[in-house]
Amino acid sequence: MKLILDMVHHNPGEPRFQSRFLDPAYLLDYGFNGQVFKHINCIATFAATGVDCFPAGSPERAWLDQFTPGIEREIAAAKKQGLKVFYHVDLFVLPRNLVAHFQNEICDPQTGRIALDRAKTLELHKILFDELARRFPQVDGYIIRVGETYLFDTPHHVGNSPIPRVGPAWTPNYLYAETLSGRPPAAPRWTKAQADAYVNLIRFLREELCVRNGKQVFFRTWDIFPDKLHASLPHYLEVTDQIEPHPKLAFSIKHTALDFWRHTKVNECMTQGRHPQIIEVQCQREYEGKGAYPNYLMDSVINGFEENTEKIGLRDLVSHPKIIGVYAWSRGGGWYGPYIENELFPDLNAFVLAQFVKNPSRSEEQIFLQYATERLRLTNGDVNRFREMCQTSARAILQGRHCAVFDRVLRESVLPTACWMRDDRLGGHQQLAEVFAYLQKGNLVDAALAEKAEAVRLWERIVYLARQIEWRDADTQLFATVSAEYGLKLFRVVAAGWHVMLAGLAVERNPSAAENELESALAAYDAAWSDYESLAARPGCPTLYSGNYFNLPGQPEVSGLTASIEHFRTFVTSPAMQ
Repeated sequence: MKLILDMVHHNPGEPRFQSRFLDPAYLLDYGFNGQVFKHINCIATFAATGVDCFPAGSPERAWLDQFTPGIEREIAAAKKQGLKVFYHVDLFVLPRNLVAHFQNEICDPQTGRIALDRAKTLELHKILFDELARRFPQVDGYIIRVGETYLFDTPHHVGNSPIPRVGPAWTPNYLYAETLSGRPPAAPRWTKAQADAYVNLIRFLREELCVRNGKQVFFRTWDIFPDKLHASLPHYLEVTDQIEPHPKLAFSIKHTALDFWRHTKVNECMTQGRHPQIIEVQCQREYEGKGAYPNYLMDSVINGFEENTEKIGLRDLVSHPKIIGVYAWSRGGGWYGPYIENELFPDLNAFVLAQFVKNPSRSEEQIFLQYATERLRLTNGDVNRFREMCQTSARAILQGRHCAVFDRVLRESVLPTACWMRDDRLGGHQQLAEVFAYLQKGNLVDAALAEKAEAVRLWERIVYLARQIEWRDADTQLFATVSAEYGLKLFRVVAAGWHVMLAGLAVERNPSAAENELESALAAYDAAWSDYESLAARPGCPTLYSGNYFNLPGQPEVSGLTASIEHFRTFVTSPAMQ
């Protein structure tokens, strides 16, 4: 049987999600056979070094004593249900006291970062993995990531990526920072030094974890743009072909060439090279509302996305001998909200995904119908209405969030629609500057606005269908209807907001060109935003989007859609417009 793994990825530094997917029995019932957790590496004491990283009576010890029992409980619960247990580990992350003690032996003297090529660095990680293997023999293996080292939940640790930075100055989470700029920097993106670093690190993990400790390793090839390890086949092979295969070494790869966006090609590295692979799939899509509004993607994930020329999906991949399973995130990804209490749409995605990988001879539609009839207890025409509602959601999100005339021509060189809308944040004309310039230059403004209007029409259909279905329990009925309205009202805001910004840019160039259009667009936006905000009073409604753009926790707020609307509003009240 293929590995069918699931992780609930709690937002860093925030309260843990309340989710049925934390229950191993629930996972087993859905068809999963493995559960993934985080932070086991952060309870390692490194006692073998002779350094007391968590001194008695210290805040470090208090944190360790509070955090460790949770790790022990989750392992025991998963094993009781017969699930395999894996831990997601970010490298390098070490206790602050340990790094201070060995700073001269593990840190680069110029940058202060923990360096792969310092002799003591891998020695300390050998101690780490030996301690974990001895203390937690029930753990089957590790999913290793480099590039992001978020320490919000582990306040007494420090860390950074092992892979050297190319180009601008190194920062702890430089790969993630690239998503905020929308495109890769102009500097060279891949060097022999980076390839060598990956090879040295993976060889070390193979030897210490797979050979010496008998643990499974999934090395995540995660990065952002398709010009490095994750989605560049030449670079992937350059690294992985130098690694001797081992039965317990595999690579974990997202099914998309970028992150989990639309208008993105299938990752060409899947099924290639010398090593087994596991495919990563997100069930609560972080760039598409996180389940706050209907979002059913498994038809596309399994059978291929409608916007892609090549309709390649999991159906074409899971039977390949190199593909040994799927790594799903049933909940989580990204940051912040929207926050949901009802898991209907992530639940549907996770069920269909797990059941399909468990038995790929079944069609996606068969499994969907099983969920609708057995889990939701829908009958007859309501099953068909739910099916149409879910399939329409995929198209409505594609047209509402993205911009086809822009995204189709850029071939992953820029994040889709410049990543203007993500988590619970709405960007404005500054984030969309490149998109809008392209539309104006190509006389494509009307096409883009027509796409947004079509998205609203599709959401109106979704609301109609949700109201027509005879839901079998009150909670599902409440959430299905309010979430459908959430999608409609949000994408009315999007459509009106784009209209304001594009009309405002036209007025900015020629004050008499679109005066009436801008005024009417602002009126439509104000009505749409007020209508959207009214949802907050509705029982069961997820939290709402913000008109600010995305910022990492602790960093200053970034102006987004709200500031853009107010910027263009001044044009209709200025003397030139009177």
